[in-house]
Amino acid sequence: MNNESDPPEHDKPVVLVVEDDTTVLGFIVRTLRRAGYTCLTAESAEEALQVSSEGDRAIDLLVLDIMLPDSWGTRLMQDVRSQHPEVGVVLTSGFTGDDPVLAAGVEARDPDIPFLKKPFSGEELVASVRSVLERR
Repeated sequence: MNNESDPPEHDKPVVLVVEDDTTVLGFIVRTLRRAGYTCLTAESAEEALQVSSEGDRAIDLLVLDIMLPDSWGTRLMQDVRSQHPEVGVVLTSGFTGDDPVLAAGVEARDPDIPFLKKPFSGEELVASVRSVLERR
């Protein structure tokens, strides 16, 4: 049941969450929905591209893991931006720094794109999402 002060579903920002760990995916989605966002989900780059091309509404923000089973998150970000040029991005990763290829990907990212190192709190996630959406 919606509270009368809650915005209608079509007025809420749409966030596509791309995460292959179902526990982390569930945490992100629950946190963002409680904060008032509409969430779409995908567990792979292929699924994310399908979801992003099917919707009748623009995707406002991507929350995506840098390392996906079938692609780099940064590559997926470019692909989704070709469909939704104004989409904001928050990158996440649980890398430990021991993998030099993954470390290079984290270091090479655009410094204006927030990066959350797993595990992160719900407050950190919501603050990053709000920050990106406010800049758009």
